[in-house]
Amino acid sequence: MKFKLIIPALLALLVVGCTRNMDIPEPAEQEGEIVTIRATIPAETRVAYTDSDIPGSGGSLAWQTGDQLLLAGYDGTTYIGSSILTWDSGDAFSGSAIPGSTPATTYKVYYPGNVITLDDNGEVQLPANFWQQTQDGNNTTAHLRNKLFLSDTEANALNQIFNLTLQSSIIRFVVTLPATGSLKKLIWTVETVPGENTRSAILDLTGFDLVIPGSEMTVYLAFDPAVMRIVENGEVKVTLIGSQSSYEWSTNTTKVGGMTYEAGKRYHATVNGDWVDAKAKFRFTIQTAEASQLYEIWQKDASSTSPAELTISWGDGTANTTIAKNASLAKTIANHTYDSPGTYTITITTDEVDPTVKQMPQLIFYNGDTQTWDHLLTSILDPFPNMGATDFGSCFFYCNELTSIPTELFKYNTQADNFNRCFTKCSELISIPAELFRYNRQARNFMLCFADCPGLTSLPADLFRYNTQAETFSDCFFKCSGLTSIPADLFRYNTQVTNFRHCFGACGGLTSLPADLFRYNTQVTNFGFCFTNCIGLTSLPADLFKYNTIATNFEVCFQGCTKLQLRRDIFPDPETNPGFFEGRAMDFERCFKNVGSYYHPTPTGTAPKLWGFTGGGEGTTWTITDCFTGANVVNRNFIPISWGGDAAESGKVTDVDGEYW
Repeated sequence: MKFKLIIPALLALLVVGCTRNMDIPEPAEQEGEIVTIRATIPAETRVAYTDSDIPGSGGSLAWQTGDQLLLAGYDGTTYIGSSILTWDSGDAFSGSAIPGSTPATTYKVYYPGNVITLDDNGEVQLPANFWQQTQDGNNTTAHLRNKLFLSDTEANALNQIFNLTLQSSIIRFVVTLPATGSLKKLIWTVETVPGENTRSAILDLTGFDLVIPGSEMTVYLAFDPAVMRIVENGEVKVTLIGSQSSYEWSTNTTKVGGMTYEAGKRYHATVNGDWVDAKAKFRFTIQTAEASQLYEIWQKDASSTSPAELTISWGDGTANTTIAKNASLAKTIANHTYDSPGTYTITITTDEVDPTVKQMPQLIFYNGDTQTWDHLLTSILDPFPNMGATDFGSCFFYCNELTSIPTELFKYNTQADNFNRCFTKCSELISIPAELFRYNRQARNFMLCFADCPGLTSLPADLFRYNTQAETFSDCFFKCSGLTSIPADLFRYNTQVTNFRHCFGACGGLTSLPADLFRYNTQVTNFGFCFTNCIGLTSLPADLFKYNTIATNFEVCFQGCTKLQLRRDIFPDPETNPGFFEGRAMDFERCFKNVGSYYHPTPTGTAPKLWGFTGGGEGTTWTITDCFTGANVVNRNFIPISWGGDAAESGKVTDVDGEYW
């Protein structure tokens, strides 16, 4: 669908200045409420962006032929589905009604409707490449038209007016150019956490083949203001990547007071002054405890060639080690002996600045060939550069002195799909960044990822928010004994996962589980050993497994949870839903063995009536050995002997009040 983007005088409206020290005042213009749409029909939209030639007079957005909106429908807060609507005229959009047997009662709308998708929970999923842009020629703006992200997320009725507001922002850079040869990219980087985390936005450039040093270039970059912000006194960096040379503008470039960018506003930055040769770097710290300590840097491959020129600073004042581009590399790409005990920061720089191509070999901190691990590593300071990595399995296995990792550690290795044993036995790791795996949308395997990390006390809710292709979390947090809670939405977006086997086994610090922990994981088949030996677990939420309608394996799921007061409604009621397990060969072996035994002889909690479902009891294909053996529950006398209880028959016993057991 085509539409025109018209910005005849955008320069006049980008009124927010950015000088050499990034002194950025508040912007004067805000898009705010941009357009009103009649929502009597589902709709999606595209827009034409028009600005006035008169400075300060504001700008406007207008619908055009082919514009589309995404209409999302909800029954209360439950997402039902969506439909694409196309612009008719004025503020009217029309299209197919939202499919489904349950009618929607409220609606939200998003633009651009042909790009945005919603997950099973109705959450917006922008494509991984949404913010990628290419400007063709100096002072052109056509690339911005597909980066205008608008929404109305108020819960409206269909006959109400939807008011879309701009969620993206635009920054204009006026750059005095160094000698780069033809110009390929501009990278804008801001410091978001002091001394630790940065965020970058990349603008690809074409039509800059004849760059004259000292001339000015004007470029425009649409960005997500929720991501790009500058911490107080944070560093701001602009990198130019050219065919001959690449340069970095960052010397003493800090933003006093920081900067929070706002949706719907436009900003202006002037970049001039000194440029220095650009380098991409990766830093980490080690701590030696003895004299003449040998330290080795390993790569994942047994051998390779260096994709760029690498320079290694060992952090002790000795001479750097240089590795030439295309040099042959062994498993140990470099080594160094430290004369004295101490803490050292190792810096590896690469002359390949472009993060979209391979910048260095894939570094690892566990050598599987010799089964040795980096016992000196204490912290990772920067994200891994682009290493062309697809597999981070065992990357930090047994790094038992590692205490911290950066937010975007894996950002530039978006093809990675395996994080099996990545941080296993990192016993000193005390926290996990919320967006650690944000850019790894192809990740499938998180087996044993954080197993045996007792220093972890909590988990970020959005840890796996973007890993919608994840298939297994088996043993992911096994023996994380310091964990005291689990976020309710930890697995909300992992709708393809099939395996939670041993996921939280031996997490002795857990006392309860959140409601809806597994509600959205409808493809799971295996919960075996999931909470086994969680000795501190005392309670469970209702409907814990209600939505896991194809799960078959619950063996040893809660065995050893001696303080757990079991409840019968973690599964549906067999009186009202007797066929819940129909067609499934269930494995409940030792599922609740010894549950609640801490309170013996006083019975506590109530066992779910698994024996009351279709297919339960003797003569079935179910495995039920010792399911409730040793379970201290108030309805123990009603559990059939075959299930590990004390009752001779199943499904025929009621208590004195007629309540089923």
